[in-house]
Amino acid sequence: MGRPTRAVARAFLLSLALAPFAPALALADTDPPKPSPTPVPVVTRFSPEQYAQARAIAEASSLAVRIDAERALSAAERSFVVDRAAHVRAEREQIVSRIATLEVEADSRQQELDRIVQREYRESQRTPLEVLLSTGSILTALVATSSLGSLADAEHAALLDLRRIQTELETQRADLAGHEADLALLADALAAKDALLAKLSAQADRLATGGTSAEVGVLRDLVNTELAATAKVDALVATAAAAAGGPAFQRALAWVWPARGVVSQGFGPSSLSLEPPRTYHGIAYPNFHDGLDIAAPLGSPVFAAAAGRVAFVGHLPDGAEVVLIAHDAGLFTLYAHLDDAHAPPTVRVGDVVRAGHPIGVIGLSGLTTGPHLHFVIRRGEEPIDPSGLLPPS
Repeated sequence: MGRPTRAVARAFLLSLALAPFAPALALADTDPPKPSPTPVPVVTRFSPEQYAQARAIAEASSLAVRIDAERALSAAERSFVVDRAAHVRAEREQIVSRIATLEVEADSRQQELDRIVQREYRESQRTPLEVLLSTGSILTALVATSSLGSLADAEHAALLDLRRIQTELETQRADLAGHEADLALLADALAAKDALLAKLSAQADRLATGGTSAEVGVLRDLVNTELAATAKVDALVATAAAAAGGPAFQRALAWVWPARGVVSQGFGPSSLSLEPPRTYHGIAYPNFHDGLDIAAPLGSPVFAAAAGRVAFVGHLPDGAEVVLIAHDAGLFTLYAHLDDAHAPPTVRVGDVVRAGHPIGVIGLSGLTTGPHLHFVIRRGEEPIDPSGLLPPS
């Protein structure tokens, strides 16, 4: 029983040598979350045409002109998203092909390693003394001893080669997962662009008929769209609050400004007819702005305002790209009108972020009057005035 036992032990040791290259165990559900290092924020540069389109929206002299400018911007961004998706798909196909090649190569190297181990085991059963007694040749016995050393060297080389292939396979599979995630985000952005373009085209057609009634009808549509966006935020916050159950941060929240710019619209009752109605502290307001608008150049970085966990990344019914972050004390922050084409959000659902962690850049997604961040703080369905929590500017 001694020799088979040594063979089993040898096979076990080989399996341990290859163990680091097996799929990693998912420990996220048992280990406390650890924030990743805060990346350095970078201002994303857009083309002169995109800056011109942003100015056209901000400087629109009428509702019709603004909608036309938004249509032109959305069409250009849609074209960019389509091109980007085609590029990512081509890269994905190259990765899939490389993975297939590596899997064949890994299988071949594994078979080669198995043959070497089996041959070494057979050779190890005959000692130099046994060879000497059977052949009567000292030279043959010495050759047998040397061949065992060569086999061990060959086994080591085959093992290293297999490790190299397994390492590259893991890298390629991680790249493939990243490309699949990017394609899903691009598909979401494309669907949002298509929906927004259809809505803007319908509104432009109504305005083309002329008359005050057409403009009133379009304004009513815009308000309803904002109401739908608010309802979606309510649902997102409720879902995230219900799903809360992970380890709490248990820390006093330190707040930072989510963008560097000028507050172009404050929190509270508004005279702007496009703002949806809201009841706040028991008082019904016909138009209410539920956050702060921070005007900043297109492509400026947007930061997490406090430590928390990302609860949602995606689009609202008005086409705005948003990030929703859950914090201690039942608070949530929402960051809207982020870019979703050239520099989409860099965080994913479940990511743990620190205050000041870059999460995206200011864009023109959704219905907007120009480059700015719409920043909201919520506790359930109740909006909170951010100026009471953010540090003095």
